[in-house]
Amino acid sequence: MRKMNLLTPSQPLRSTGPSRRIAARIGGVSLGATSVADGPALLADAQLKDFAITDSSCDVEFDVAFGGRFDSCPGELIFDSRGLWKLFRNEEGFCFRLTTDFIGTRPYKQAQAAPDFKSGRIEISREYFAPGQPVNPLEYPLDELLWIHRLSMGEGVEVHGCGVIAPDGRGLLLTGHSGAGKSTSSRLWSRHQGARVLSDDRIILRRERGRIWMYGTPWHGDAGIAEADRAPLDGIYVLAHGQRNEIRPLSRTTAAAELFARSFVPHHSTDAITFVLEFFGKVTDSVPCSEFSFVPNFTAVEALLREDVGKIIAA
Repeated sequence: MRKMNLLTPSQPLRSTGPSRRIAARIGGVSLGATSVADGPALLADAQLKDFAITDSSCDVEFDVAFGGRFDSCPGELIFDSRGLWKLFRNEEGFCFRLTTDFIGTRPYKQAQAAPDFKSGRIEISREYFAPGQPVNPLEYPLDELLWIHRLSMGEGVEVHGCGVIAPDGRGLLLTGHSGAGKSTSSRLWSRHQGARVLSDDRIILRRERGRIWMYGTPWHGDAGIAEADRAPLDGIYVLAHGQRNEIRPLSRTTAAAELFARSFVPHHSTDAITFVLEFFGKVTDSVPCSEFSFVPNFTAVEALLREDVGKIIAA
């Protein structure tokens, strides 16, 4: 079988060259991947460049090695994405099996994680890589999957959203399903002098010292905006298309439900679901939440700049 390079053109390689270890910090959680003896040379893609770190010890540590054909079942199937990955439970914890359209349904990579998602092992099939070819062990979607599951152990939640730092320093989360206007909003805000956009599609929320913080992630959307920074969260807006710009306060219960519907939750885990629901309860207790119907032009930015989130009282 012809050896294949599984990195797609949309994932350009970093210029720093192959190494035995790569590491990144996203949402305040660091993850390191280290190639074992006789393991592959590692090379992260450009997506992780701004999030890369040089720490020798991370919150989550994975060994990386070559593996076999992954023919046998690694445990009980607990989630099937109907796409590029499946998740199994076994006596060692959890096992992700990764496939790609390039080679069909046979897995080319698997990641065995401990029950607490603090450690594990990533195995890559030799069958699909030429000798000496560097590999990206954290190639999407595995990177995002590992962070989502680690965060769900009581540390935070990833949500569909555009994270904005307004010129006056306020942190605003504009959350919505696909097509709600996150990328459009990101482009508008990125052109406004003094404003910054942490991400146009995925934001991580964490509670630290009594405040809710939002973090940028590398998993950007159509606008291609991703920044490795964070900001305290001052207002949440659930996006909707409208004939005019209109802000309507949401009750805490409704706001929590809207956030849950736009979050990345390991639905196979009762503990994770319980944590996320309790977390969003704390978020909506401390951060004003509104529905924002908007028109896709700069008047939408101006509407939020005029809004004093501190005076919004949830119904």
